[in-house]
Amino acid sequence: MKIQRNKYLLLNYIFVVCLLILFLNDHFFKYEFANFLTGKLSDVVGIIILPLLLSYIFPRLTIHSIWIGALLFLFWKSGYSEGAINWYNQYALIPVTRVVDYSDLLALLFLPIPYFIIQRADNLHRIKIPSLHPTFILIPSLFVLMATSPPPSFSYTVSRGNLQCSKCHITVNYSQEEIVDKLKNNNIIFDTIFPMSERMLERYPGFRKNDIRFYKIKKLVIDRDTLRDLDFAMRSINSHRTKFYFNGMQVNENISTPELMRKARKYYRKIVFRELKTSLKK
Repeated sequence: MKIQRNKYLLLNYIFVVCLLILFLNDHFFKYEFANFLTGKLSDVVGIIILPLLLSYIFPRLTIHSIWIGALLFLFWKSGYSEGAINWYNQYALIPVTRVVDYSDLLALLFLPIPYFIIQRADNLHRIKIPSLHPTFILIPSLFVLMATSPPPSFSYTVSRGNLQCSKCHITVNYSQEEIVDKLKNNNIIFDTIFPMSERMLERYPGFRKNDIRFYKIKKLVIDRDTLRDLDFAMRSINSHRTKFYFNGMQVNENISTPELMRKARKYYRKIVFRELKTSLKK
């Protein structure tokens, strides 16, 4: 006997709002407001979405979807998933990564929410979305869940400084060697230069052709500002074209709130790239 899927497992405002939060948090909020809340928010809404999605796709598993979802979440957050992730990334159109942090398991406390919805989906009239086909929710859900972890570019756009400038980059028509030489001629000298680790290259083989390297400047004086511990990365697009990333730095001023962080990021990104562009043109 064929078991009919319950479309209201997906067509409800709780699922849709959680899906929207997951997308916005993973692709915007984590970069603009890097804090404990944005770090855990995706796990919370993800653990609500997953059992509902499992129940809809595999209706025969509906009564087991809560503990299956919990086990999948535990596996994903553990080191045991590393081999599966590496194998998947060799063939995937959308590579995935994740950070092992067992404090993320606190999200399991929110499993009663999907359990309640699964048990009463037909009677929760106030949260139903009746005039939409479930496919319009299902397909975006699969893509959003596949892209929840940081993208591969995260591996070369991070900084140990307290000011991080994600997605701060320019493209210049020089090779990495030419950039280093031109900056050196203008008294901007990198203190350390090192390539991407072999472990990361094994995880993302496509990075080998990009010759990704990391650069660090301990001290850089721009006008009256003395900048310290600046982190950069460069990725070769071709032999005469490079994407130049400013990843972050260490600052002394107070950037303890999201608003202060945004203002500091905007200011330092502007003066650093202005100095770099000016030096490369000389």
